[in-house]
Amino acid sequence: MYECINRIFEGNIQAEEPIPPLRFITPRTNLNLVQQLCDLMDSMLPAPDQNPPEELDVLEKLFLFCLVWSMGGALVEQDREIFSKFLADLYGQMLPNCTLYEVMFDVKTSKFEKWEKLVEEYVAPVSKKFSEILVPTVDTVRYSWLLNKVMGLKKPGLFCGESGTAKTVTVQSTFKKLDPDKYQFLNINFSSRTSSMDFQSIFEENIDKRTLRTYGPKIAGKKMIVFIDDMNMPKIDTYGTQQPLALALFLIGRMQLYQRGGDLELREIADTQFVGCISPAASGGNRVDPRVMSLFSVFNITFPSRETTE
Repeated sequence: MYECINRIFEGNIQAEEPIPPLRFITPRTNLNLVQQLCDLMDSMLPAPDQNPPEELDVLEKLFLFCLVWSMGGALVEQDREIFSKFLADLYGQMLPNCTLYEVMFDVKTSKFEKWEKLVEEYVAPVSKKFSEILVPTVDTVRYSWLLNKVMGLKKPGLFCGESGTAKTVTVQSTFKKLDPDKYQFLNINFSSRTSSMDFQSIFEENIDKRTLRTYGPKIAGKKMIVFIDDMNMPKIDTYGTQQPLALALFLIGRMQLYQRGGDLELREIADTQFVGCISPAASGGNRVDPRVMSLFSVFNITFPSRETTE
């Protein structure tokens, strides 16, 4: 793991021709990547009572798969190939002979499998709006699978991608496959005019008091998933901050929220988790506070591959 962090952040200055560091679609720190690695490992390892794998080679392959989507999950598309080759040079005997972003590790079979294996046959809906139709592809299945793993741990997940990469559609299609008897969903679209008060008002409209200072989803017995789209859109104020994101940092980081006005009661938030989407700063989006980004497992959602579009 040290070699990976060193290669990503430092490159290789000892080579005959210095090799530059790898690039992220949105800034990440080495601690962010280690946390994301641990979360992915937790999401994939079966519980102790479900006979988790004990074979060393199986655990190593599982670790390498999680390494790809943690250390390399937010890399720009061009540098993913470089990172995949770097891992292949380090652990070639254990890895399949292809780009590591093209395969997933199946814990049940203890083998690397192509993502195509998870793509279901498309059945045209009888009556649906055109905007609601999503043809499953390798790309949508891959990112939906990763998001499900993160949400399974009740951890925040975030997609960063250019306009047209279907990040919003992928998130919403993932939600539609969840049990409606167990989950309720709240979609919040940020814009340049969104204020912290707007964000708090929308959020508070969808929670109710449970005990003295504990609040949760209005429907008892359900968990609420809050999807914040265009999370980096709010304008940057005089002090270089985005007020809705400053509130999100407190809310998501501590799962607490102060009442506005009155006696400023501190409320504990229960049974709630968060998912977000942003556009990269390189394409005109605002740069998100790194403290906010550190709360999320971040994945660069790329444009469909050539095989998908043909």
